[in-house]
Amino acid sequence: MARSSLSTTLRIAARTFGLGVLAMAAWPAAAEMLIAPGDTVHVSIAEAPKLDGDSKVDADGDIVLPQLGIVRVAGMDLDAARARIEAVLIKQDILKAPTVLVAIAKYRPFYIGGKVARPGAIDYEPGLTVRHALILAGGLGRSDEDKLKVDIPGLRAKWQTGSYQLLQANSRIARLEAELTRDEQGPKPVSPGTVPAQEADALVSLDQQIFRDRLKTWSGTQSELRDGMALLDLEIDVLGQQASLQQKERDLDKEQVEAARTLVDKGLMPLPKLQELQHEESRASRDLLENQAFTARARQSRSTAEHELSAADVKWRIDIRQQLRDAMLDRVRLKAELDALSTEILNAGVSLSERADKAAEAVVVIHRTTEGRDQTINAQMDTQVLPGDVLDVSVSMDAAG
Repeated sequence: MARSSLSTTLRIAARTFGLGVLAMAAWPAAAEMLIAPGDTVHVSIAEAPKLDGDSKVDADGDIVLPQLGIVRVAGMDLDAARARIEAVLIKQDILKAPTVLVAIAKYRPFYIGGKVARPGAIDYEPGLTVRHALILAGGLGRSDEDKLKVDIPGLRAKWQTGSYQLLQANSRIARLEAELTRDEQGPKPVSPGTVPAQEADALVSLDQQIFRDRLKTWSGTQSELRDGMALLDLEIDVLGQQASLQQKERDLDKEQVEAARTLVDKGLMPLPKLQELQHEESRASRDLLENQAFTARARQSRSTAEHELSAADVKWRIDIRQQLRDAMLDRVRLKAELDALSTEILNAGVSLSERADKAAEAVVVIHRTTEGRDQTINAQMDTQVLPGDVLDVSVSMDAAG
C-alpha cells in the first residue's frame, strides 16, 4: 500500500515537473513546444535509476534508451513522451508500474545570419527573445576591430557623391523623356532621395532650363525650315504664273510669225520683218525654258527642305533616345554602386547620415517550421525565439539616411 502511494505521488510529480518545463519554454503562452530532432532529452525512471540518462533525438525523431532501445518521441510534448516510455517499459515487461520523468536537457540550437557580427548556430535557452539573440550574435554589423579597418568617412563621402549623381541621372532621364514627347509641361517631378531638398531643387531646375532651351532651339529650327518651304512654295507659284503668261506670249508670237510668213510669200511683207518676228518668237521660247528650269530647281529645293524638316525631327529623336539609353545605364550603375556602399557602411554598424543620432536598426525575419509547415515572422525585439528558428537579420536606418 505504501509502495502504491509512493508510485502515485511520483507519477503526479512527474506530470507536474513536465508541465512546469513546458510552461517555462512555451510561446505563445498557450502553446507547448514539441520535442524535435536535435533536442537532448533527459529520462529518469524512479524504479530503475540505472536506466536514467540523456539521449539526443536523432534525425528520425528517435532516442535510444538502455534496455528499451529505440523510442520515437519527435512531435510529442513531454507528457506524451513520458507516457510512451512508460508504455514501452510495461510492454517489454521491464517494469509493471513505472514512474518516468522526462525533461529537455538541452534544446536544439537556433540559427542567426545576415548583418550580425557572429552569425551561426547558438545554443537555445528558454525565454530567449530577438533582443537576446542579437546580443548573443555580437550585435549588428561588424566587430569593433573590423570597423577600424573601414574608412567610414571616405565611404560616406562616396555615398553622398553617388546620391547627388543618382539624382542628376534621374533628373536627366525625366528631362529627356519630356524632350522626346515635346511635353510643354516640362519634365516630371523627381524625388530628391537623400539629397537635401534645396540642393535637389537647384539640380533639377538646371535640367528644366536645359529642357526649355532645347525645346526652343528645336522649335526655331523647325520654324525656319517651314518658312523656307513656304518661300519656295511662293516662288514655285509665281514661276507657274509667269510660265503661263510666257506660254501665251509665245503662242501669240507663233501666230504672228505664221501670218507674216503668208504675207511674205504673197509679197505683201518684207522678209526682214518676218525675221524680226521669228526672233521674238525664239526669245519667248527661251524665256519659257528658263522659267521651267527655275521652277524645276525651286521644286528640288523644296523637296530638299521637306526632307531636312523630316530628317531633323528623326535626328532629334535618335539623339534623345541614345542619350536616354546612356542615362538609364548610368542610373543602373549608380544604384548598384550606392547599394554596395550602403551595405559596406551599414555592415560597419554606422549611419549613412553624418548625424550621429541616426543609428542602424535591426530588421529581423524569423523562419520557423511548425508541424511541417514553414512560417515567416516579421519579428520585434521582444518576439520570443524558439529552438530551431532561423533568424535573418538586415539593417535599416531610423531616418532617411
